[in-house]
Amino acid sequence: MNPPEAAVTRHWGTTVYTSAQVLGIPLGYDREATPVGQALPEPFDHGLRRALERCTRVVVAFDGKLGDSLLAFGAVTAVTDALSLLGRSVPFTALGRYGRLHPARHTDDSHRGSPRIIVGDEPGAALADPTGDDHVLLCRPEHARCRDDGRRVHTFLPARYYLEVEERFGRRLPGGPPFLPSLAPDTCDTDGQEFSVAAVTATSRPGRKDYGAQRFAAAARIIGVRVGRKARLLLVSGHDGAGDLPADTDGLRVEPVMGAGLETLTSLFARCDVVLGNDTGLTHLAALASRRAEVIGLYGRHSHSKWRTGLAHHHALATPFSERMHRWDMCPVRDGLDEAEGERYAPLSAISPATLADTAVLVLERGYL
Repeated sequence: MNPPEAAVTRHWGTTVYTSAQVLGIPLGYDREATPVGQALPEPFDHGLRRALERCTRVVVAFDGKLGDSLLAFGAVTAVTDALSLLGRSVPFTALGRYGRLHPARHTDDSHRGSPRIIVGDEPGAALADPTGDDHVLLCRPEHARCRDDGRRVHTFLPARYYLEVEERFGRRLPGGPPFLPSLAPDTCDTDGQEFSVAAVTATSRPGRKDYGAQRFAAAARIIGVRVGRKARLLLVSGHDGAGDLPADTDGLRVEPVMGAGLETLTSLFARCDVVLGNDTGLTHLAALASRRAEVIGLYGRHSHSKWRTGLAHHHALATPFSERMHRWDMCPVRDGLDEAEGERYAPLSAISPATLADTAVLVLERGYL
């Protein structure tokens, strides 16, 4: 007997989650009711406070994974806001492949002052070559937990990082959701009358997190029909092989985008109307790089609410396994879960192209929901 069809859930970028919906760790203070700059009730981290008061430079150092790095920029935002509350202005230096994506005005690190605050991942921090005078803030996504401020649960990774720094700093910081800097240009040229859809087929786990080019193409065809425009589908792959490319049709033109650099992809995403993507770093980049595109990520293995930017135009479609990770703030790796059993009844293919297309059309027609 076949198992019943898995229920797929939609989650919009503007959704606010509460403690009745998601398990979170209490902050211990009502954030909305706490004035900016006010001391928080719990003891603060004296080492971090002293480092913020004394540092001569902030180093943004990320060299591990693209998606992890982009979402960890929430920690950089918190450090920037804490320095502002202290009335301090210090230069920023970027290190690593992904540290350089942070939009702060970066300076040369050839004349290295000390002490520094280094915000990054382990490979990036190694590039920074910290000394005993430096203070290192490592961003580890498996350690970042939901925070519940009594009114909402801050599920998205940028918020988790930001609020952890706020708690350690011991004073209410001025930032609010999504706690991230924008990588999007203020204006961008569109591709004319053609309706542009990008599909991110790249993924770190092809066996478990790849929706497939053919399914993305099927969804793009439906979207084009529903909006009444010929669609251009940009298949964004992280490798050099085109694979089994979907065929062009009267309503859809398919273009492979293989092995493009991050600068090229940032410009490409900024001009798209819709971005559909696997749960991977390039999908997160699309959400940060475009002010106009509706971005829909597909989640089967991890929490859809943790692994999103928190931006209003970054939506999710989730299998029941992903929904479970979301509801209980779980991580399949950290918590040692039997992913194969969960995915047997809720594979990513449970998200039909029609459901994906319908989700895209809904946000295009109604705006942010």
